[in-house]
Amino acid sequence: MMQTGAGKSTERLVILKPSDWSPQLVVLCVFFAVLFITGGSSRYDVPHLVVLRPLAICVLGFALATINAGAWRTYRPAILLFASAFALTALHLIPLPPHIWQALPGRQIIADIDAMAGLKDIWRPLTMFPEGTWNAFYALTVPLAALLLAAQLNQRDVVRLLVWVTALSLVTGLVGVLQAAGSGIGLYHLDPGNAGLFANRNHQAVMLACLFPMLGALAMSASRFSISARAVLIVSAAVTIMLIPLILVTGSRMGMVIAVLAFIYTGTISLWQVVGQRRHAYYSLTLLAAGLATAVAMVLVTIYTARDEAIDRLDTADEDLRWQFWESVVAFLPQYLPWGSGVGSFVPVYQIHEPDGMLMPQYVNQAHNDWLDLALTSGVPGMILAAIAVAAFARAMGAALVAPGVTGHIRRAGIGTILVLAFASLSDYPLRTPILAAVLAVAVIWAWAPLRPNENEESKGPYAQA
Repeated sequence: MMQTGAGKSTERLVILKPSDWSPQLVVLCVFFAVLFITGGSSRYDVPHLVVLRPLAICVLGFALATINAGAWRTYRPAILLFASAFALTALHLIPLPPHIWQALPGRQIIADIDAMAGLKDIWRPLTMFPEGTWNAFYALTVPLAALLLAAQLNQRDVVRLLVWVTALSLVTGLVGVLQAAGSGIGLYHLDPGNAGLFANRNHQAVMLACLFPMLGALAMSASRFSISARAVLIVSAAVTIMLIPLILVTGSRMGMVIAVLAFIYTGTISLWQVVGQRRHAYYSLTLLAAGLATAVAMVLVTIYTARDEAIDRLDTADEDLRWQFWESVVAFLPQYLPWGSGVGSFVPVYQIHEPDGMLMPQYVNQAHNDWLDLALTSGVPGMILAAIAVAAFARAMGAALVAPGVTGHIRRAGIGTILVLAFASLSDYPLRTPILAAVLAVAVIWAWAPLRPNENEESKGPYAQA
C-alpha cells in the first residue's frame, strides 16, 4: 500500500496482514507466544522447560537452515558475540586431563575429594559444576534462536515483531493486575506475588520497564502506519501511563528505579526528536509536559489507593542482603581467575565460601549481580566478551541517536531495551529468564537494524508527511 505526500511515495506499515508475513516472522511470533507461557522462570528444574528447550532447539535449527548471507553481513558482530558466548560455555564442558584441570585456580578442593575417593586420574571439565553448565548451554539456545530469526526480518516484519513483543508484555502486566486483585493466577508452584507470567516480581517489573522505549518507538513511527496516526499516538500514550501503576504493584524496588530510568530515556529521546520540527515543537512539548504530569498523578493515585508496594518496600532496603553477597563474592573471586569457576557454577562455588554469619535456611541461588557472576564463572574470557559487547553497544548507540526514519526509532527502542536489561543486571539476574534473554536478542537486532535507502531523506519526527 502506497501513500503519496511531500512529493514522493512512501510505503505504509501494515501490521495486521498475515499473508504478508515472512515464515521467519510467523515462527518467531509463535515461539515468543510459547516463550511467555513457559519461560518466566530462571530455575532449571521447572517442568515448563520440557516444552521450551526442545522447541528452542527446533527453532534454532530452522533459523540456521534459512539464514542468508545478507543477514550474516548485516548482523555479523552481534551473531559472532552470541556465538562466542555459546562456544565459551561449550568449552567449559570439554573434559581435561587431570594434570590440567587440577592446576586450574580453585580446584584443589575437588582434587582432594578425588584423592580421598580414589579418583586421582579422572578427567574433568573446566567447570566445577557440569550440571549447571549444561543447563546454561541449553538455555542459550533460546536467545540464539531468537537472534538468528530476527536477523532475517525486513523492516516491516521488524516493526510487526516490536508490536507483538509489546502486546505479549502487556499481557503479563494484566495478569499481574489480576494477581494483585487476588485471583490466584500463577504458572509456577512458588507464589510469585504480582509477577504476572514470571516467577519473580523483579523480572516482571523489568519486562514492563522495557515497554517504555518500545512504545516510544511505535509512537514516533505513528505517521508511517496504515492506520490512524492519532490512534497510534493515543494508544501508546495511554499504555505508557498505565505502565506506572502496573510496575508499582509488582513491589519491585529495583524495577521501580529501572522504570524511572527507562521513562527518562524515552522522554528525552522523544523530546530530542520533536524539537527539530519547528512546526510541531510547541505542540509536542505540550504533550510531553502533559504526559509527565499524568505520570506523576498516576504515582500519587497508586500511593493513595495503597497499591504502591514497591514504594512501601523501600523502607525494608536495609534488610536486603545483596551488599553482603557481593562483598563475599568479591573477596573470593580472585581465587578463580583467570579462567573462572565455570558457567552456571555460582551456587556450589558460593556455598564453598559462604560466610558462617550468612548461613540461613534458604540458599543463595544467584549473585544478584550478573556482571559480578560473569567475572566469577567465566573469568577473563567472559569479561573480554563483555567488554567487546559494551564497545559494540556504544558504537551502535552513537549511530542510533542520529539514525533517521522508522529504522532510527527501532534502533533507539533496541538501545533503550538493552540499557534497561544491563542496568537491571547490576542488582538482579533478569537475563537468566528465557523471556528476557530472548527480548535482549531481538533488542540487539533492533539496535543494529540497517537503514533503507530512502530513509536518509526522511524526517525524524512522528508527524512527518509520509
